[in-house]
Amino acid sequence: MSTQQSSVIRQQSSAITLQLAAYLRELQFEALPRIAVELTKHCLLDWLGVTLAGAREPAASILRREAELQSGAGACTVVGTSTRLGPFWAALVNGTASHALDFDDVVAAMAGHPTVPIVPALLALAESEHSADDAGDAAGRRFVTAFVAGFEAECRIGTLVAPSHYTRGFHVTSTVGTFGAAAASAHWLGLDAARWLHAFGLAGTQAAGLKCMFGTMTKPFHAGRAAASGLLAARLAANGFTANESVLDVEQGFVTTQSDAANPAALANLGRRFGIEGVLFKYHAACYLTHSSIEAILALRRSRALTPERVRAVRLRVPPGHLEVCNIQQPRTGLEAKFSLRFTAAMALAGVRTDELGFTDATARDPVLNALAERVSVTPVGGWANNYQSEVEIEFDDGNTLSTQGDVSQPGGMDPPRQWSRLTAKFTTLAEPVVGAARAAAIIACVARLETLASLAELTALTCEVDA
Repeated sequence: MSTQQSSVIRQQSSAITLQLAAYLRELQFEALPRIAVELTKHCLLDWLGVTLAGAREPAASILRREAELQSGAGACTVVGTSTRLGPFWAALVNGTASHALDFDDVVAAMAGHPTVPIVPALLALAESEHSADDAGDAAGRRFVTAFVAGFEAECRIGTLVAPSHYTRGFHVTSTVGTFGAAAASAHWLGLDAARWLHAFGLAGTQAAGLKCMFGTMTKPFHAGRAAASGLLAARLAANGFTANESVLDVEQGFVTTQSDAANPAALANLGRRFGIEGVLFKYHAACYLTHSSIEAILALRRSRALTPERVRAVRLRVPPGHLEVCNIQQPRTGLEAKFSLRFTAAMALAGVRTDELGFTDATARDPVLNALAERVSVTPVGGWANNYQSEVEIEFDDGNTLSTQGDVSQPGGMDPPRQWSRLTAKFTTLAEPVVGAARAAAIIACVARLETLASLAELTALTCEVDA
């Protein structure tokens, strides 16, 4: 970064760290548009589903055992289990479990997964903090407002460091997610203006996460660590712990060390449009950048009865950034398969399920799928309207071809009832094996009236594992 750029950032301190913190701190439930409240429920229900199912994944189980050894019992629920931990460890384990399947929501403004760092921190606070209710709000309303504040922080700071932060190799869910968890926690705790800035400083100095970890257990650990670090930042700030108050602005701060320049679009339309309005939900348990290709292939399957044996070649044309994220050529595990355009295309073409049960180590080793994946080529092409598009061309043994485009960039919030219906179906599939049909239905009903809840205990009690 040039000296001139650094000088501009220093001069804009009131327009970045201070302005963003002040805006988020002043958010009130009554000022939120109805769509933001509804989408918070969508995010929470989706998070609960992927976390209940993810709690059984090896990454979550290993971490939970370590947490029990390190901290012992506490007041906070570990979703999908009978375990209770202290707030930091509960946020860490729940955050990791919620990203273990890579089945959670995304948002383009952040270029990452917004909910997985925020909800674990807020639930831990709700179960461990019984004060700081200065506004007199019911817990459900407090949760909604704090969640929107955290989500907004992620979208604004994600935009601030885009696009260079991600292309440098930082995992935004982990880095920017730490700020989101800190902002949500600071709002829940009712921190004053100075302590908000210290919370941001503490979040920024803990923010870390590398994209080279994609396809391993460390990727979901990033989400857990962001949740726990953001929670810790706010709690320390609440108790007088200090940090640099301009972490987004100063030389050797978050922006100057982890991006090429501050993106001036970060604070555009502040207060007029909320980032949560752009949230996107997954219906395939793989990297979201594989979804447009999967959807395109599935559309071709619906239009014509495809026989994989007759497929000579599959050609994917994708935005160049896809190759930096989900281009594992020969995945060896189910986790790696989630980040392979070639392999997920083969799964879709063969009619193999792409939900949470589809990405197993056995699937990754399947010789038929691997042979089909060898016929898939991926070509980077510029000029797309957004990063969530692709084009698929299938060539058959008789020389005929089929082609179509996939686009998964449109938020389902444009039709909230339809999206809620799809999410409840997804949630039910994920949750029933863990908590049973009755509790799964009760959770859906509880989330549907989230803003009326006097306490979140009613909800968290429903998320404990049911003995078989």
